[in-house]
Amino acid sequence: MKGCKNINISEKSGFMLPLPVSRKMLKKYLRGAMLRYSPEEYSLFVYISGLLGGVVGYLLSISNLFSFLSSKYLIILFFAFVSFFFALLYPIFLSRSRKTGIDLKLPHAITYMRSLCDTLPLYDVIKQIFLEKDLFGEVSEEFGFIVRDVELLGANLSDAISDLMLTTPSENLKEFLQGLLIVFESGRDLKGYMSAKAENFRDKARKQLEINMKTLEILAEVFAVLFVALPVFLIIVITTSHILGKGTSKLFYLYLYLFMPVGGMVLIYVLDLINVKEDLSITRVEKKDMVYSKDVLENADKFKPIYIKIKSSIVDKLSTPFKMSKKNYYYSLLFSPLLLIIWYLIISHFNFIYIESKLALLLLLFLLPLSIAFEYRARFVRKVEKETPDLIRQILNLKDIGLTLHGVIRMLKESRIGVLSREIKLVESDIEWGTNVKEALVELINRVGVSSIRRAITLLLRASEVTENIRDVLLTAVEDFEYELKMKDIRFASGFAYLAIIYLSYFILLYISYSMVSTFLNELPNYTPSTGLLSMMYQISFMLAVLSGIVAGQLEKGHILYGLKHVFIFLISSIIVFELIIPGINIFNLFNLIKI
Repeated sequence: MKGCKNINISEKSGFMLPLPVSRKMLKKYLRGAMLRYSPEEYSLFVYISGLLGGVVGYLLSISNLFSFLSSKYLIILFFAFVSFFFALLYPIFLSRSRKTGIDLKLPHAITYMRSLCDTLPLYDVIKQIFLEKDLFGEVSEEFGFIVRDVELLGANLSDAISDLMLTTPSENLKEFLQGLLIVFESGRDLKGYMSAKAENFRDKARKQLEINMKTLEILAEVFAVLFVALPVFLIIVITTSHILGKGTSKLFYLYLYLFMPVGGMVLIYVLDLINVKEDLSITRVEKKDMVYSKDVLENADKFKPIYIKIKSSIVDKLSTPFKMSKKNYYYSLLFSPLLLIIWYLIISHFNFIYIESKLALLLLLFLLPLSIAFEYRARFVRKVEKETPDLIRQILNLKDIGLTLHGVIRMLKESRIGVLSREIKLVESDIEWGTNVKEALVELINRVGVSSIRRAITLLLRASEVTENIRDVLLTAVEDFEYELKMKDIRFASGFAYLAIIYLSYFILLYISYSMVSTFLNELPNYTPSTGLLSMMYQISFMLAVLSGIVAGQLEKGHILYGLKHVFIFLISSIIVFELIIPGINIFNLFNLIKI
């Protein structure tokens, strides 16, 4: 079935390679992670991953990259160990990530089911949740198993629900399905049961978010110790060794150039798995390709002067990359090659002391379009989400005085809702041109492309198809949206404290680097800091700028790309410190950097 992954894990117990986890638990994690492997197959995959990691370690050990290490086996064992346990822990992290996603989306799904259960059979209600995958995410994936069992395997609804209860990674969904099965088989009030459970699971989702934030707090503290405090300590130790003329332990370099980047990327990936991300994707509903007739469009085009047609054609072609970037922020990387020309001009006209500064500027300019497009999309989504409850309230108030849905839209077009005001006017224009109300609202969903407005309008249309009395449905929707906004505010408030800690930690690193050179090393008689030592400090700050920026974005709002703006701030700070402040160049006399 389209959209439903056919996850079949064999019940046969073949030979499973020894792992620090039982077959039963591994099977549970594989199902929870939606991975199409039996425990026996995945145990083999774990060992193969460890072997491949060892091969990578061997190739690195024979290269000049780690020539400072006396024992090559250390590199081989390190990569084999990391690859083995990463493959082993991957389904566990992924399963727990899906569990969190199910628990947080479940209250919204139950609210939607509640609005449909008066008019549709229970199976059709469940199928609607499955079809609205853009809105309900992992809950839709789980309900897809019920749809698969009923439509493809011929099971009855009760057996399909029972099977899902046994395999879902979410205890909340299991609890909901248990009660749902009892109410369904006994013929009791489904709507009343769903109303009670929606409120119950909102409280549980709030507690789940608190648990999730506690986990993030622990990982943030691990990051602060291993990737900020420890590098500061190593900078002091390595600098002292240079002063005394003694060699530096090779393990220090192993940590700085191997463990720090690899471990940082692993930590970022783990944070990405367990984090609750904002839904910034473009959501669309299938619609007819042609809303207006061909004659109408051709007649309208005849009245345009030729210069307006040419101007419109040029503007359309020039604006195509910008339109693509609005639809998908990754398309903004098409502008990056143009900014690389600016980078070449900069490095051609400025005397940079360190090559790290050129690399930092290259990274900054290459990722700048993506950062701008992503922040634009994120801000737009937040505005729409904040305005959606107000829009629903206005619809509710106008419906209370007896207006039809078309009449409501006609009244709303003069209201000041915010970014949605223009869209409401376009809906009214579409209706005046002959489009029916439903198609005009579907077009609104596709123009805005935000899941919250799609959920609101879909709920409104579903309820309007059944009855004119949609007050209870809309009140429930308002409560649901306000609850979601409150959860996001709690999430941001909790992450902001750790965002401040990361900023403080990074600037302490820069200050210590500056102090070691300006107030300590430069005061020693007959000693001049070597370029290699300063370059090593710069390399550490460069790596930490990238890692700290990404982690800061993840802790702030959950998405990796939120970290790009923090990466930019950290990298620019590093360039200023190492190119201007440490060399003693007056910041008001920057022409010293310009090539003459």
